[in-house]
Amino acid sequence: MNIKANWNPRLIAIFWVLGLQVSLAANAGEPPDFPRPSFRSATYNIRDFGAVGDGKTIDTLAINQAIERCAAEGGGEVVFPTGVYVTTSIHLRSHVRLVVQPKAVIQGAESGYDVPEPNPYDRYQDFGHSHFHNALIWGVKVEDCAIVGGGEINGKHLANFDPQKPDVADKMIAIVSGKNIQFENLTLKNGGHFTWLLNDCENVTIADITLKGSRDAIDLMGCRNVQVHGCKFTACLDDTLGIKSDWALGRKIETRNVYVWNCDFDSGCNALQFGSETAGDFHNINIWDIRIQRAEKAGIGITSNDGGDIDGVTYRNITMSGVANPVFILVTDRLRSGDPAKRTGTIRNIHISGVTVANCRPSLHHGAVNPITISGRPESFLQKITLENIRVNYPGGGRAGLTNTAPGYSKEYAPGKYGDRPASGLYARNIDGLTLRNVAFTFASQDERSPLVLSDVKGLTIDDLQSPRTTGVPLLKLERVLDCTICNTTGVASRQGTTIDRLSE
Repeated sequence: MNIKANWNPRLIAIFWVLGLQVSLAANAGEPPDFPRPSFRSATYNIRDFGAVGDGKTIDTLAINQAIERCAAEGGGEVVFPTGVYVTTSIHLRSHVRLVVQPKAVIQGAESGYDVPEPNPYDRYQDFGHSHFHNALIWGVKVEDCAIVGGGEINGKHLANFDPQKPDVADKMIAIVSGKNIQFENLTLKNGGHFTWLLNDCENVTIADITLKGSRDAIDLMGCRNVQVHGCKFTACLDDTLGIKSDWALGRKIETRNVYVWNCDFDSGCNALQFGSETAGDFHNINIWDIRIQRAEKAGIGITSNDGGDIDGVTYRNITMSGVANPVFILVTDRLRSGDPAKRTGTIRNIHISGVTVANCRPSLHHGAVNPITISGRPESFLQKITLENIRVNYPGGGRAGLTNTAPGYSKEYAPGKYGDRPASGLYARNIDGLTLRNVAFTFASQDERSPLVLSDVKGLTIDDLQSPRTTGVPLLKLERVLDCTICNTTGVASRQGTTIDRLSE
């Protein structure tokens, strides 16, 4: 059957234009309208099922009975009215929206949670990533599900690391293979090891959430069609936003179409992070208008460690303060997955613009301040990396003895374990297509390293590099660079498409 023959040419033109508009919106980083959950108009008050809400009584049975009745009758709203509801594991169900009203608190009990379920693939990732039932709130294969309402969820007794007892939980919210999921207008406290551990979920909205205290805030494990906006996360011990993909479900799972904007993040490790778990591929990730107050590892971290390809990532309008590493991009060959065809991953088509970094400072636990670092491997060159309109203020103080030091290649993915950098502003190597446009470095004290050190780069463009010079120290050092263009950079001769074996200028 020739379907095209049945189409009106005018309709074809209209759909073509609409498709172009959607494509242009996506390329501009604007979020499309993903499906959101919808619910039947029916209300189930947990007090009608025996919940007490006195901050002492364990209300788990009443809460889960209300959810089961709601789901069995076609869905609707399960309401938490004013009160403090102490509970162990709450079981999410499809077509059910939990409404935590403004003076209501869901509070995690000390123990008695569901035990971790068996997982034949748990050797491929840390224990916390491998199990989902040991959570305050969890669901598997749920559809049209939400937690909203203006109230509070307090993990209180959740473990920040792998629990030492089987009936203790380490996750606030864990969902596996969910669809049309919404979290909105909530205050969260004490999120545990993971406030959200979402694996293989799609059409996810996390909006207008205030979180204080967790290890990881959001871990998106192989999720598609995600929106995170209007959130403020503070006192996170580890990654604030983790975009990841592990082998917990025994297969590679793609991450695609993630949009994050207008958020305030604070991290004891990485604020905006890909990995470390990167077994699956990543496409079309867009992050903008983010304010980072602290990141003791990296403000922006992009690492491919387990064979995943990271392709198409845009950051814009990011401000940072109190970070140890402004930008850290790295490929390693850790390859922790069960994929029989695994190979070293790739990172390509990364565009970072409008970044302002002030008050870089070292971390007690994660090491010294380091320059922007962009490192591929000899067998896996990074491709098409662009940094433009970048302003970084470093503390300075680097020694001249580091200028001839090149870090080795290892399976370590943390910035503090990467090794000393020979540059004070930006160090990069093994890249096919690197553009630096309107990039400026300043230093609180003198640094004896060259601001820019690059090696093994094909297709280099430097347009307007700004940095103070230390007497006797070249502004840039290049080795093995093909097709090099330099312009608008004071003190450096302009070039167009030249080949450079070694240059210090």
